[in-house]
Order: sequence, then C-alpha cells, then structure tokens
Amino acid sequence: MGARAQWLDGRRFVGLALGGLGALLVALVLVPFRDDIDNANLALLLVLVVVVAAVLGGSGAAVVAAITATMAFDFFLTKPYTSMRIDSADDIEAAIIMLAVGLVVGAVASRGRRFRRERERAADAIARVHRIAACIAESGPLESERRLDGIVEAVRTELTALLRLRDCHLEYAPFQWPLPRLERSGTIETSEHAYTGDGFVLPEWGVQLPVLTAGREVARFVLMGDPDVAVTLEERVVAVALADQLGSAFSMAGPSEVERLERDAASDEAT
Repeated sequence: MGARAQWLDGRRFVGLALGGLGALLVALVLVPFRDDIDNANLALLLVLVVVVAAVLGGSGAAVVAAITATMAFDFFLTKPYTSMRIDSADDIEAAIIMLAVGLVVGAVASRGRRFRRERERAADAIARVHRIAACIAESGPLESERRLDGIVEAVRTELTALLRLRDCHLEYAPFQWPLPRLERSGTIETSEHAYTGDGFVLPEWGVQLPVLTAGREVARFVLMGDPDVAVTLEERVVAVALADQLGSAFSMAGPSEVERLERDAASDEAT
C-alpha cells in the first residue's frame, strides 16, 4: 500500500507539472505555426495536453492545465499576440470552449479514477476474506494447541490493513466499556459521523466489531480508526465477514480453546 501510494503521488505530481508547464510549452512550440494553422486546431492541440494531464493527475491537474492552456492560447496564439486581449469573436469562443472542455475532461477523469480505485479496493477486500478462509482450512484441528492463535492474529492483521486502522485488538466478554457498534449492515451506531469524499471515517476513540459464536457474542474487536482515512461501506461489510470467520473458527475449536485464549488475554493485561 505504501509503494502504491507513492506511485500515485508521483503520478499526480507529473500530471500537475504537465498541467502547469506542458500547456505553456506546447503553446510556445506552436507560436511559429500560429499564422498557418487555424486557431480552432491550435486550441484542440492544447486540449490534448489537458486530457493527458487529467489522466495522469486527476481533476486538480486538469483544472490547472485547462486554465494554463486557455491563458497560453490567449497570450501566444491569438491576435493581438503577447496580450491577454482577444479581438476575434471566434478566438473568444475557442478559448471559452477549450476551458469548458478541459474542466469537463478533468471531472470525467477524476470520476473514472475514483471508480477504478473503488474496484481495486473491493477486490482487495474480497481477497482478505479468501485468505482467512484458506488460513482456517489449512490450520488443521482447531482444538489443537495454539492453532486458534494464528487465526486470531491473521484476522486482526487483515482488519488493520483493510480499514487502515491505528490499532486493532481483540477483547473477550464481559467488556469493560461501551463503544459504538459496527452493525452487520456496515453501519455504525453513533450520533457523530465524519465524512470525506471517499467515505466515512471511523471514530478515533474506537468502534466495536462483535465476534459471534452460535449467535452469542463471545468477543469483540476494538477498531481504532485513523481520522485521515475514509472507509467505504463495502470495506465495513467485509470487516463484519472477517469477524464472522473468526466466530466460525471459535465454534470449531470448542469452548476449552476459547477459554484458553481468554485466560492468555487476561494474563497479558495483568502484566
């Protein structure tokens, strides 16, 4: 995730650089040809720069490119040259259309990037469920010593990565304090919600994710969210599925093994 984030940040930087400088450089390159090429075609060439900036850098780069391209078109390629004044109505129309097209392309590119990112996150979330299922299937008899410990740790690790948590730990009943509950529908029972463009932010003070065995809540994960990270509804639903998988593992392991985990947890808290 870190390497991918760095790659995306680098791509956005390239898009912004292209939006800010690329349109200006292209306009300068076209200066020798401005008397031979129709201004509408010159504007189309600059729109191509806006499209490339939008694909690489998203909506921010597209807006920068659209504004820069329009100003460069006005200053270098329309009469009177090297002036922000435009005498021709056709050139004014071309500049307005170029700015509008650039902004629309930026919005479309940003939306496409968001949908692609959501698909990738959904596929990643489903892969986590498959990994836990494989972990349970390959663990052998769960009533054996320490088999369940690895599954608990695997689920905790997947939850932390899935929801980009600051902290995640498992508690056994009875619980010491109440927390907002992550419901099976993916909603959170709290009166306060923080929202960003990508989804809701998990409360910093913690959310409880129940672990159920035969309909009985035997444990809960405490999820400590990052205030800078939004979590989608699909990711929250997958988190519930991961907790359900642990509940199934508890059922297969039997009461004695679960009790051992409770004693170990209590011992760790005491020390």
